[in-house]
Amino acid sequence: MQGSAQEEISTGHYTIAIQPIVNVQLQHVADELLYRGDMTANSAAVSDDVQATARACAVAIYEIGLDKLCGQRKLFINASGDWLLNPDLSGLPTDQIVIEVLEDTQASGPLLEALRQLKAQGYTLALDDFEPHTSNSPLLNMADIIKFDISTGLPTALIQRLYQAGYTPLAERVETYAEFEQCKALGFSLFQGYFYQRPQVQTTQNQRQSTSRSNQMQLLAQFYSDKVRLPALSTLIARDPYLLNAVFKRANSAEKASQRPVYKLLDCILIIGLKELRTLVSIVMLAGNHPASKVNLINGLTRAFACEALAEQRGLDGEEGFITGLFSHMPIILGVELETMLQELPLSPTISQALTLRLGSIGRLLTDIEDCEQGTANRNVPAELMLQAAAEARALLDTHIS
Repeated sequence: MQGSAQEEISTGHYTIAIQPIVNVQLQHVADELLYRGDMTANSAAVSDDVQATARACAVAIYEIGLDKLCGQRKLFINASGDWLLNPDLSGLPTDQIVIEVLEDTQASGPLLEALRQLKAQGYTLALDDFEPHTSNSPLLNMADIIKFDISTGLPTALIQRLYQAGYTPLAERVETYAEFEQCKALGFSLFQGYFYQRPQVQTTQNQRQSTSRSNQMQLLAQFYSDKVRLPALSTLIARDPYLLNAVFKRANSAEKASQRPVYKLLDCILIIGLKELRTLVSIVMLAGNHPASKVNLINGLTRAFACEALAEQRGLDGEEGFITGLFSHMPIILGVELETMLQELPLSPTISQALTLRLGSIGRLLTDIEDCEQGTANRNVPAELMLQAAAEARALLDTHIS
């Protein structure tokens, strides 16, 4: 991750910066996308890696647009371990995005599987500030590009070995033309640093007046229901000016657009596709301080599927059961108090009373499922129901990765 020699792009309270990456002919072939907390910041002050990346992606892809920001060039984005493990964030454009795995990422089994899935989708993977040690050697097997911070030294033998093995070595923090020539002689083919001129400044005038939490929660419920209804999605997106603008801009981008501009929202949704639309909505949510981690989402979906199945077994409305189960977990998923959520979300009295007081048939059903989650045996709930619900939730998220 680079320092201050970047182009600053105005985006309201926070900004992005891009730094050029050049090849041996000094052709500008890629950019690294960086997050800045405000226009005066010369470096990133990041307290939440996932939120920082989400905000940067929201601006670059859905506000400015990749075609305007970097044309046909590749765009490197910094991805933490938590970002990589979130399946809803894997719908970015595979042909243009390079996913840069941060240097402190731990090579766990789930993370390596997530990287394998990303590779299978067609993403290029880069390792940031690479230093060889046993713990990150599995990550090396996944990478295409290896970045070296040359200000900390040049491990000549390792660089040449990786180059001969087919990796693309990238030298970062190249300060002078002499350093560029030195790195080129060692086998580096990509270069990033202050020695290269800054690109032209670009700005966006977008105002981020995004949707209420209730709209976000209804969008999530639509995305994770067994039957996604496009008209309902369209209605919810239309309520959010920021999201609506992002959808139209993305559908009419150079990569997505047909020969004529697309003016109908439903047509835009069809052009973008549900997979990337989930990513777009997730990024907007994460950028707005409401992290929805994969683990919490799996737990919420497991409860929702369990409530749906038990409702149907008891002759109740399965959709009411699903919504009750999912929204009972929303305070954890979105980091919002239940009371606040209910003030913003016009739910039916049946569901509201089930959520707040556990009243009615749906309330008793939710209590039974919560008991099972705590490991309490409940003769009113089939033993295999929770296992089936958990498998269904994981399968749903795995489908979004593939």
